[in-house]
Amino acid sequence: MSGERENCTLETSFYFIKPHGLVFLEEVRAMIEGGGLIISERKRLVMPHWALEIIYSDLPERYRGAVFQPFVGAFVEAGLVVGESAISNLLQIAGAEIDPVDCSPESIRFKFGEREPFMIDGVRCYRNIIHRSRDREEAKKDVEVFRML
Repeated sequence: MSGERENCTLETSFYFIKPHGLVFLEEVRAMIEGGGLIISERKRLVMPHWALEIIYSDLPERYRGAVFQPFVGAFVEAGLVVGESAISNLLQIAGAEIDPVDCSPESIRFKFGEREPFMIDGVRCYRNIIHRSRDREEAKKDVEVFRML
C-alpha cells in the first residue's frame, strides 16, 4: 500500500437538493459523481419539519420560518455520498458559501443558484439549491437525520 493511499480518509457526507433545485437533479448528481464521490443512498421525500429543525439547528430561530417556507409540501432529494474526504469534497463541489454569487464558479450553488437575494417575512434569503454538511460534526448529525427519514 502506498503512503498516498494510507493517508486517504473515506467518509460519508449528506446532501439534499432543495425543492426549486430538482429541475437540475441530473446535472447535480453528475457534478457530485464527477467530483469523485459515490451517491450511496438517496430518497425523494417531503422533508419533515422536525428534520429541518435538526439540520438547521444553528440557524437563529427568527429566520427559520422564512427558510423553512419553501419546503412545506414540496419534495427534495436527500442523499448520502461516500468517498475520500467526502465532507470537504462535497462542500467544494456544492459551494462553501450561502450566497451562490460568493461560491466558486464551478460549484453547484454558483451554477444553479439565483444571483439576487429575495425577502421572506423581512428576512434576506439566498436561493441556493443544495444543502451539504460543512464539517464532520454536522455530517454525523445529518447522516443520523437521513437514517430516520
